[in-house]
Amino acid sequence: MINTFLFDFDGTVADTIPGILITLDKTRDAMNVFYDLDKAKSLIGTPLVAMGAALCGEERASEFVDTYRKQYNLWGADKISFYPGIEKLLKDLNRAGMTCAVVTSKRRDTLLNNLDMLNAHDYFDLLVTKESVSHFKPHPEAVEYALAGLNSEPKNAVMIGDTNYDIGCGQGAKVRTIAVTWGTEPKESLLRCHPDDIVDDTNELYELCFDLIRKSKARF
Repeated sequence: MINTFLFDFDGTVADTIPGILITLDKTRDAMNVFYDLDKAKSLIGTPLVAMGAALCGEERASEFVDTYRKQYNLWGADKISFYPGIEKLLKDLNRAGMTCAVVTSKRRDTLLNNLDMLNAHDYFDLLVTKESVSHFKPHPEAVEYALAGLNSEPKNAVMIGDTNYDIGCGQGAKVRTIAVTWGTEPKESLLRCHPDDIVDDTNELYELCFDLIRKSKARF
């Protein structure tokens, strides 16, 4: 029976993209380097050290991480909101007795600050963050960690995200995957990952989640 919903955070639950892009721009200026912001946007969802290595080279990856965090606190931290319809989905999943978790590559302290700003702590039973695992998305460890922490099984769970990293993570853990197209990755790229489902707006996601719940209950 479907009863566990695992959500990526940035670009899926919360629109943090404006704050991230401002931070990437300010980080570029502070480090006096050049990187293309479109390329940087395509890396959202990867750990910061991997993003830094891709944008600035391995030798400046740690500097990128430190600079990014400082600039995020200055410029990007308060630029966050739920995508329209997501809060209702989370509330209704909770009311229906479903288990929900965040599965992200963000640091725990940053995620907690984001949840504070959204007043969203109560919607999630578990937070899987950078510190929780040794291997990051698309490696399946983060979803496997969530399932273990929630005492759930792959057949009972759905991974929802906006990037190929999220879909790959879910597929590797053998859970159902739903790709959403309102985040950072183009739909064409998401389709190449072969998610079980793909949705273009939060109303579609809401209907799909509750349809999956209804259909799974009907089998019992």
